[in-house]
Order: sequence, then structure tokens, then C-alpha cells
Amino acid sequence: MATLHLPVDRTTGVPIFRQISDGLRRAILDGRLRPGQRIPSTRGLATDLGVSRLPVLSAYEQLLHEGYLVGRTGSGTFVCDSIPDHLLRTPAVGTSRPAARRETRPRKRAVPNRPSPTNWSLPLVPFQVGIPALDLFPHTAWAKLIARQVRAETLEQLAYVDPAGLRALRVAIAEHLRASRAVRCTADQVLIVPGSQAALRLAAATLLAPNDRVAIEEPGYFGAHRALRAAGAQLVPVPVDAEGLDVAALQRRGPDIRAVYVTPSHQYPLGATMSATRRFALLDWAARNDAWILEDDYDSEFRYISRPVSALQGMDVHDRVIYMGTFSKAFFPRCAWATSSSQRRSGAASWNRDSPSTCSPRRSTSARSPST
Repeated sequence: MATLHLPVDRTTGVPIFRQISDGLRRAILDGRLRPGQRIPSTRGLATDLGVSRLPVLSAYEQLLHEGYLVGRTGSGTFVCDSIPDHLLRTPAVGTSRPAARRETRPRKRAVPNRPSPTNWSLPLVPFQVGIPALDLFPHTAWAKLIARQVRAETLEQLAYVDPAGLRALRVAIAEHLRASRAVRCTADQVLIVPGSQAALRLAAATLLAPNDRVAIEEPGYFGAHRALRAAGAQLVPVPVDAEGLDVAALQRRGPDIRAVYVTPSHQYPLGATMSATRRFALLDWAARNDAWILEDDYDSEFRYISRPVSALQGMDVHDRVIYMGTFSKAFFPRCAWATSSSQRRSGAASWNRDSPSTCSPRRSTSARSPST
């Protein structure tokens, strides 16, 4: 078996396991590793790279979980056979292939504040979906941080600031997403919002016109249904299986679907991780149909058997994915963000500024506030 060239740089801040997994992923996408090809054993690759076996094991486990690799008992580890050949020659990250665009037309803005027919406030009960163990929150430490921040607050922070949110917080979130989720973004693309539903409402108001058709997972997250309906969208259910959203079924729903809402890293409520094949197919569908992908990464901070799966947004070379995430599972509700596409950042920030659901000026200017 030929030696696989995977450069490892110990001088960077990127973990070795991440460098190895990224290198293997690029080798698969560039065609240097073909579908069905056996890859070196973890022990052999560790020897070739001059590293311990642990980061190689972690990298293989990550790619197995993402669907790029498959393990065969007694035979070794192989590149997944089901990655479509026409998707393997993917441009390098950071480049963008021109996509065919539908004829543009003047678009009416979605109605951003149509009242929801259901009460959003729910009583706190044990095992409630979406609510962390609030009784375990470190209130004393949090109160000290709030007091320290208030004492250091400047006059500028008390005034109206960037509608996208406190820049220092956006810089920190962008760095976190690049390192832990392989998201391709800068602080200028991060928008701070009160919660995941607010992120969806923002995306809908920016990207959709009233009565636009939006595909959703079936079964799927009820909160997304509410937010999209409130924005005037027509929901189109698409079935989910063990590999995530059924992209073939999505294609059969017609070419006029404007956007699709997905939870690819951990499908809600079935728990499936979208396979690499489905991810590429979904990105290809969005590019061909000039549609948007609304990626909700609602609980990526919680992994028990592997590291977080790389975000779908990091694989997107057409700028068609709006990535949404939240710290509400690690802290408490009303702590979320969205990464906008470069071409839509200005409109999204303007809606974020004007929306009454956005944090008040004082709360949106301080990293101490959970609403940022």
C-alpha cells in the first residue's frame, strides 16, 4: 500500500487529529483516495506521520461517524463506496463555483412578526425538551462575571451599536466555530440573536417572500415549524431515514422550493447523522435550484461517543448555507447565533436591528448577557 501524504504541522493551533481528519477528507474529495479503496491502518499511519496512535484513531472515528469511511471486520478501513463520483472533484475550501441562477424577480419581504397561534411559554417540568439542568447553573460565578462587566462598561457600550451584535463576542464565536465545527466564517458573518427561532425568523425575513415553499424534515422540530409558518412560508414535509433527510424525495417535491430546513449533525427527533453522500447531494441540489439550506446545529456541544461532526456549512462552496447554532443547551435559553452568507449579511443585520424580538440595546452590547 502506497504511503499517504498527510502533512502535520505541530506549530499551528490546530489539533493533530483535526489535521489528519481534514487531510483524509481532502484526499477523498480530491480523488486521491477512491471509493472502496483501503486506507492505512491506524498504527501504520501513526508510524508514517511520526505521531501517537491516539490522534489517528480520533481522526478515523470522526470520518467513520461522518460517513466518509467504513470499517469492515477483519479487513480494515475503506473509503465509503456510496460517495457519488461527480462530487469527488470538489473545489478547495474558500473557492466558489458559479451556480446556475434562476431568473431573479422582485421579492416581497416575508411578514416577520405574524403572531404565533401557540403560546411559547411552557412550565418547567423534568425532562423537558430543549431545557438544560437550570438548577445546576453556576449562578454565583455568573453573577460575579456580570458585576465585573458592568463596572467595566463604557459609554459607547451603552449606546446603539452594530446590529449584528457585540463584535468581541462575534469574534469569539467565529473562532470557536472554525476550530470546533469546521465552519467557514469570519466575525463579520456572525449575527447575535435571542434564540434559534429568532435566527429562523431572521433568515426567513431576509431570504423568503410570503408563501414561498420551504422543505422541512418529517418528523422534525416543532419550533422550526412555528417560526417558518409565522414568517408566511408554506411547509413541505420531506421524509427522514437513517442517513438523514431523503434528498431524492426532496427533488421529487418540485423545483420551486426556496429553502430547506435541516438538522444534519443530529436530526431532531430521530438522532440520525446525515451521511456524507446525502450532504453532497443536498449541497448540489441547493446550487442547482438556487435554494437555501437552513442548517440548525442545535446541540453540537454534546457528544458522548465522538467529537462533533463537521458542519454542513463548511462543505459548501456555493454560499448557499445559513448556519445557526446556540449555547442554550450549555447555558440557558435565549443564547444563539447565525452565520449569514456574505451576499446577505447586510440585509440580515438590518432586519436584526429593526426586529422587536431582538435584544435591547443595552443587553446586545455586553458579552455578559445571555440574550447575546
